[in-house]
Amino acid sequence: MSSRAKISTPHLLAALVVLLAGVFGSRFLAVQEQNPWYDAQVAAARRMQQAEAVLLNYVKTNNIPIEAEDINQTGLLGPEWTMITTSLGLLEAKRTSLSPDFAALMAGFFHEGGLQKGDAIAVGASGSFPGLGLATVCAATQMGLEARVIASFGSSMYGATRPELTFPKMLSILAEEGLVEYNLIAVSPGGDDDQGIGPLYDETPEIIMGLVEAAGVPIIKESKLADSIQKRLTAFGGDIKMFVNVGGASANMGETGAGVEFPNGLVMNPPPIPDSPIRGLIFEYAARQIPVIHLLNIRGLAHDHGMLFDPVPLPEPGHSGLYFRTANNMPVLWAGVAGALGVLVWGVLQKGKQNRTLQTKNQEVSP
Repeated sequence: MSSRAKISTPHLLAALVVLLAGVFGSRFLAVQEQNPWYDAQVAAARRMQQAEAVLLNYVKTNNIPIEAEDINQTGLLGPEWTMITTSLGLLEAKRTSLSPDFAALMAGFFHEGGLQKGDAIAVGASGSFPGLGLATVCAATQMGLEARVIASFGSSMYGATRPELTFPKMLSILAEEGLVEYNLIAVSPGGDDDQGIGPLYDETPEIIMGLVEAAGVPIIKESKLADSIQKRLTAFGGDIKMFVNVGGASANMGETGAGVEFPNGLVMNPPPIPDSPIRGLIFEYAARQIPVIHLLNIRGLAHDHGMLFDPVPLPEPGHSGLYFRTANNMPVLWAGVAGALGVLVWGVLQKGKQNRTLQTKNQEVSP
């Protein structure tokens, strides 16, 4: 009879129970740990804090009224309707987008997307969410990325709706202070089909075009949206490593209807790409297998990344959920593994002892 030890079924079951206890225990007792790029996120958020402080000082110095709806007194919430308001907008979303945590979110997206210092990113920014535009440029500056920006002057309600403080003007002020580095390669009217048309005032296109022409950079204003999209692709260049869409500009999101279904945040695996010349830059870059960051649904972004929606006051950098990730409690997991191995070893030893005892008895009764 063979004396080779085998483990009994009860010991196998006991080891399995101990192992599962370790696995589920490690999840139940999961811990919060800082993201690998936590320091970069905090630094980007603090840069945005500084940028907003500079812009608030500009607002106060130039006697620009702070809106009553600007409950955090940022000075960056524009009036509901002005001559350059081109569409509707959600007040709470506009307030939320001014949180410096969005710069931290962008830094995280840049890291997750594999960007390295010196990489070029294309930024298509409407005036609707100046906070998100600032977050993008602040995070890019912090990480040493080359941000190539095409900005449109039209804005939805409560965005950069002040003609005296448009989004390109904000960037210019911050660049003079040395807080951001970017390349404003072109500007456009914005609004439906990128024509600068607003819902209330017939003069809106004329006023917006005046601002566009005064910017002193190349102008994109094509009669056809497809031409506007292609002109942007050419202007951005062929070495782009990521495209960032801020807001709902027609040239960026397209007019096929598919843009409404495009996922929020960092998109590495895009949805089906429409075959249309007006599919927008989000799909143009996705078709080229270039990662896209889509910033439009603010409530969704906040919910998905552990950020507060419409917070008062704006949060301090480094504390929101987006700076951390949930990790299994590894000591508990390894304790479960060690315990299971211990049970198996004990089972083998017990079985070996039983085999030896049985062998001895067999030898005693043998003739």
